[in-house]
Amino acid sequence: MGTVYAARDQSGARFALKTLLAPATKADAAERRARFLREAAVCATIRHPHVVPVVDHGIDATTDLPYLAMPILDGEDMAALLDRVGALEPEIAVALVVQACEGLAAAHACGIVHRDVKPSNLFLENVGDHVVVKVTDFGLAKTHDDATTAGPRGALTATGRFMGTPQYVSPEQAVSAKHVDVRSDVFSLAMSLYHALAGTPAFAYVRSFMGLVLEITSREAPHIQDVAPWVPPEIARIVHGALLRQPEERCPSMSELALALDTAVGIDSSRRPVQREALGSVSEARRSNVAPRAQAVSSWSELLRA
Repeated sequence: MGTVYAARDQSGARFALKTLLAPATKADAAERRARFLREAAVCATIRHPHVVPVVDHGIDATTDLPYLAMPILDGEDMAALLDRVGALEPEIAVALVVQACEGLAAAHACGIVHRDVKPSNLFLENVGDHVVVKVTDFGLAKTHDDATTAGPRGALTATGRFMGTPQYVSPEQAVSAKHVDVRSDVFSLAMSLYHALAGTPAFAYVRSFMGLVLEITSREAPHIQDVAPWVPPEIARIVHGALLRQPEERCPSMSELALALDTAVGIDSSRRPVQREALGSVSEARRSNVAPRAQAVSSWSELLRA
């Protein structure tokens, strides 16, 4: 849909410049353009330390293609990190996800549902000797006025169209991306946390797209301690409370998820700057430790009562 260039402005300052590619057919040109322009407007609305900012956007006078300009970030996304090192130390995984909670909570406060939360959209920017999580890519975002934002066939998100990344998408979004709220992003971030803790997404064993959609919509995620027995039960319970299939039973917001994680590991750990040198694989000593088994919960309120 688009491509990103390293660019300089007239003063010589460096930026990342994202622009829309010319569509292969005219059929989807208007929708692509509307979605890209909406992404630019959405990103320009959110001002938060844990969201990649848009510093400028418009339409190129020569090509008539829309563009948006963002700061160039030094670092890597979480997907690249997990591909390289596998499972992270639980406290490090939690600290990174708590930062993502803050950025997504800011988006939700602006009436924006991201709809594509996944490790590759969580960028770990190098800042001195530590990293700062930046939520990126609002190209699939849904806004409160989505019903009135039309493409060539009506609303940008048509009922029944699959949108998102299958391994991280919520059950309700797998059925209809049009009718989701912030709890869908909660599920996707919890699935990203599952991946960071276990070194693999919950349904990685499913090889087909339709099989994956069936698993996500018909069963709860496999117990994380079956894959990563070293994960502390306090964290495991929160992960599964945020991955419940029914939205009304799931963790209701990013702020509640962050608070629960703060409580599980201690705020001194969850809010401490994450040192770049700490972004390594979970230690062999930790791997060899089998933590007490966490009991599954059927609702977020049940978890809070425990």
